[in-house]
Amino acid sequence: MVMKPIPKYVRRVADANLSYWVLNYPSAPFHRPGLTFRDYGPALYLGMMTFEEHPERFFDDPRSDLRGRYEALKGDSPLAWPEARKVAWAAWERAHAQALACQTGPIESLRLCAHA
Repeated sequence: MVMKPIPKYVRRVADANLSYWVLNYPSAPFHRPGLTFRDYGPALYLGMMTFEEHPERFFDDPRSDLRGRYEALKGDSPLAWPEARKVAWAAWERAHAQALACQTGPIESLRLCAHA
């Protein structure tokens, strides 16, 4: 599968997705009771920024060194890499889907992209 570059919409998508995760992390499949947004923040940030930096790449592109980047970002987050990877993937996947919607999606998706 060849991915088309979608940088025109990426910044607006990243901003919208941060707002989404702040509100919706407790209902995400990866959520564990007792963990806060602060605990998930580094992994969510990694997923969103990985997409923003290289929207043409797949999530697991080896050039991204996701594990190393997460270890540098994680601070006091209790998430080990295997769990953080799932969180980062969810953030990347949502950003990717939103950016694609900006290019090809229904009219209600275009409000996200209006002034990109």
